[in-house]
Amino acid sequence: MSVPPELLSVAVEQCSETIMVADHEGTIVYVNSQFEKATGYSAEHAVGRNLDFLRSGKTPPETFDHLWTTLGDGKPWEGEFINRRKDGSEYVEHSKISPVEWQGGNANKKYYLAIKKDITAKKESEEELSKLAYTDALTGLPNRAHFLQELERAVATTKDGSNQCAVIYMDLDRFKEINDTLGHDAGDQFLVQAAKRFESVLPENALLSRLGGDEFVILLRDTSNAEAEMTVHRLETAMVAPIDLGEQSPILSASIGVAVSQLAGASSGTMLKQADIAMYHSKYNNLGFSFYTCQMEEAVVRKVLISEKLTTAIEEGNLRLKYQPIVELKNDKLYGVEALMRWEDPDLGPISPSEFIPIAECQNMIDDISDWLFRETACQYRRWVAEGFEFSGRIAINLSERELAKPNRVVEILALLQSLEVPPEIYEIELSESAFINEAGHTQANLDALANAGMIIAIDDFGTGHSALWQLRTQKLDKLKIDHSFVQKMEADQATRDIVEAITAMASLLDLKVIAEGVENLTQVDLLKDIKCCYAQGYHFAKPLTAKIFAADWLGKAQAVA
Repeated sequence: MSVPPELLSVAVEQCSETIMVADHEGTIVYVNSQFEKATGYSAEHAVGRNLDFLRSGKTPPETFDHLWTTLGDGKPWEGEFINRRKDGSEYVEHSKISPVEWQGGNANKKYYLAIKKDITAKKESEEELSKLAYTDALTGLPNRAHFLQELERAVATTKDGSNQCAVIYMDLDRFKEINDTLGHDAGDQFLVQAAKRFESVLPENALLSRLGGDEFVILLRDTSNAEAEMTVHRLETAMVAPIDLGEQSPILSASIGVAVSQLAGASSGTMLKQADIAMYHSKYNNLGFSFYTCQMEEAVVRKVLISEKLTTAIEEGNLRLKYQPIVELKNDKLYGVEALMRWEDPDLGPISPSEFIPIAECQNMIDDISDWLFRETACQYRRWVAEGFEFSGRIAINLSERELAKPNRVVEILALLQSLEVPPEIYEIELSESAFINEAGHTQANLDALANAGMIIAIDDFGTGHSALWQLRTQKLDKLKIDHSFVQKMEADQATRDIVEAITAMASLLDLKVIAEGVENLTQVDLLKDIKCCYAQGYHFAKPLTAKIFAADWLGKAQAVA
């Protein structure tokens, strides 16, 4: 059954897609009514004109070359054009173009039928979805997926060894504290401003990406070690000023690791891993930044493993306390006791506090550990009292400098002790020298709050830092503990004895009690007595003991102390 020409003409005219016929020179000979809706041009304007008036100039020349080559071979072509409407707006048009075999036409002319559809909305939707898939929603930076694609491309260009690329891995310091104390909205604002700071100092060959959380990475294409280091220094400069969040202005700092493609063997996955390891090396060693070296990997892997295990060490009961007596030298009576943490991991074995406490600080777990320490010592104190032991001294515990830099930390500690029904006066708080010098954040306010609550404040390991006694004269200090390294050298070195004697004399003038750590023999005891050091602890008196043994050996002999 043949279709009447009139019906066919109406169907073509009313088709929802643009239908066009043009000759081999590109001159339009027919358009349907949809053409005017799609382009804004009338049929009268279009017919007889060359197709060039629709061009935007943004369709690649290769597209037209392929179009005419395909049609010249007598085959249909399908593709996309970026065209321009009468009002100047651009649109994307999907076209199917086929040669027309027409016996009644001019033998010297060829005609082509084009069926076209405006796919601008579809394209915009696809681009938006692609943007969402490859863009970090908070900062607008490329996300992990986008970064990994670009890193793969960059690494591929280094295969011949003619150039190299670099990855800079950044982990913002203490971001969890900002989230916890100021709220997640402030944390988001902090990340956005940090991203802008970083982006403002990067060279043209750099791609900044947010991997997630507080981690940012930078890809440097076709770079050198010197440029990578210079970029890091620019980033450090960008972090000098605090971030303005209105009422608060947190410090912006980061641990930074750098890996280059030459060391990574031109593997994108290896590069990212090595930059990550270098970043952790910086974090755990308090370095500004580090270039990856093979030697750092084993140490960093252990620290990462410790960090992972530390999150469950408290719940699994792997942390323990030992108690070491502090003795008054003039009568060998108990003066106080220091609570010392011990960690026995089922897989790694004993792990020293000197190893896991810095990791806890870096991973923002130090508050949890301190809370555990207060709970354990408070409960143990109550057990000793309930069992009838006499203990009128104080329990010395260590707090972290980083912990005391946080606002309201002492308020939290005092609330915890109140809930445990123990007075703060039973505690002596030991802090490193740097806590009294740096006075970062809220340190001074927290130190005052500890003292006002009735706790005694002591400097631990005095002599290993950079403070001088005159710097400490305005602090609410009660004691200082001479580091064991000085005590060990006193017997053989007169200069060390003179230093310890000078420290003791100056401390006395400042009304500070002095405790010598690491006393191991009677000779050291006699030397300390000679220079009028009043208190000591160490293996000469007792090694760190379990709570039960400490109570049995020492609390029965306890005397009231001033």
